[in-house]
Amino acid sequence: MTLKIAVMGAGCVGGWVGARLAGQGIPVTLIGRTRFVEAVRSGGLHATPLTGDCTSVNAPRIELGTHPSLAASADIVLMCVKSRDTEGAAVALAPHLRRDAVVVSLQNGLASVERLRKQLPAHTVLAGMIRFNIVWTDTCPGVHLVQATNGEIVIDAHPLGASLVDAFRAAGIPSIQHSEMVRVQWAKLLLNLNNAINALSGRTLRDELSDRGYRRVLAAAMNEAWTVLREAKIQPAAFGRMRPALAPWILPLPDFWFRLLAAPMIQIHPSARSSMAHDLALGRRTEIADINGAVVALGKRVGVPTPINTHLMGLIRAAEEQGQGSPALPSTALWPPSHPS
Repeated sequence: MTLKIAVMGAGCVGGWVGARLAGQGIPVTLIGRTRFVEAVRSGGLHATPLTGDCTSVNAPRIELGTHPSLAASADIVLMCVKSRDTEGAAVALAPHLRRDAVVVSLQNGLASVERLRKQLPAHTVLAGMIRFNIVWTDTCPGVHLVQATNGEIVIDAHPLGASLVDAFRAAGIPSIQHSEMVRVQWAKLLLNLNNAINALSGRTLRDELSDRGYRRVLAAAMNEAWTVLREAKIQPAAFGRMRPALAPWILPLPDFWFRLLAAPMIQIHPSARSSMAHDLALGRRTEIADINGAVVALGKRVGVPTPINTHLMGLIRAAEEQGQGSPALPSTALWPPSHPS
């Protein structure tokens, strides 16, 4: 039986994954914002991995639209909406899903899976994680999505996730299953603490990570999170090149040693920015509550103060209120006022 896959929230990540799958003849339905849908209809969908072998899909080859009813025939629905929009997307999908449809969250943060399970109690909901960035470029007509960093997709080690992993691998997307997805999600969240710093800096990821001042703030935010996790007795997963425990040690190093030891961290697309930076640029609410906010919330539960992540949350909230994109703050402004930066 041919697997039918729908993407709810097709944008950079969902569009890239969908295009790669469609390029292998897998039936794919993309449900996205009007801007995305109209751009694909006008010039097609193009997805380039790090290997450079671009997959191009014309609109007639995929089912495409904005309404959740398009997921009605899907075996698997990939949930790719922002974590803040999870409940609304699940409620909109619920009347249209087949009873045996599996929903897989490919979202940031840790709360999205439970939100989905609460709204979709009759369905199997699996956790997933994408460990790479995608950039929407203007290098060709339509939508051209380019993989900006290396990594794989990780799916919950559940029998119903095995066929999805097979489909990803057939499409040339590195993919594995993992039996402890909460540990995997915390590992990704630790690295995602850079999202706020990048958004506040106004720089590309490459430029921001090349600046020791911003790296020192990121290392401090990560160390604060590690203190919280140790108190909560949570050990983030380490696999492949994902070694979140090493990052706080490497990030503050002088530029020469950082470039020498962490070259893969800055070997990224020159225009890549964090998803939070794009949200600020577009005047949208960010995922700050599900990233830095998760550290702050857990810290409160276990009695560990989190002044750095709390301050970064406040700066992002202020930028959201102003609605003028990134405030382009220097690294010195990202430290809490009382912190000896």
